[in-house]
Amino acid sequence: MARLILTLLLLAVQVFGLGQPSCVAFQSSNSSFPVVTSGTSAPFFLSSDDWPGVHRAALDFASDIQKVTGVKPSVKNATSGEAGSRPIIIGTLGRSSLIDAVVNATSLDVSSIEGLWEGFISKQVSNPLPGVDSAYVIIGSSKRGTIFGMYDLSEQFGVCQPFLRLY
Repeated sequence: MARLILTLLLLAVQVFGLGQPSCVAFQSSNSSFPVVTSGTSAPFFLSSDDWPGVHRAALDFASDIQKVTGVKPSVKNATSGEAGSRPIIIGTLGRSSLIDAVVNATSLDVSSIEGLWEGFISKQVSNPLPGVDSAYVIIGSSKRGTIFGMYDLSEQFGVCQPFLRLY
């Protein structure tokens, strides 16, 4: 039965995906970033100066992870890292001081989304903040890009958004 459900989820990702390359795996590997492991979730870090809609979508994203794993990530306003944490850092380029700090600390190339209306990138980065060895970042070029990035990942791991949410 579990294999059937996993197969259906994988098919749903292919059918309902928003057109981005898949980056979600349901098995651990050395190159993957664990969102939930051993009953613990990676915390979400956002900057208090980001758009209210981004904060609202992050709560939805945390609920979507809980729907799939049974574990709900904490959502925190952060201005820097927490030693030993492996967070998911979410924000809008040029609006979130936290994202701007990550881009500066890692020299992350964001040229592919700069100036786009709904662009986003999501990837694992090393040493994004003092005290943080590794994080997964979701960076939008605009408010809508950041929100779209979270909802795209939700769909990739099998949560279909049953209605349109406006921010």
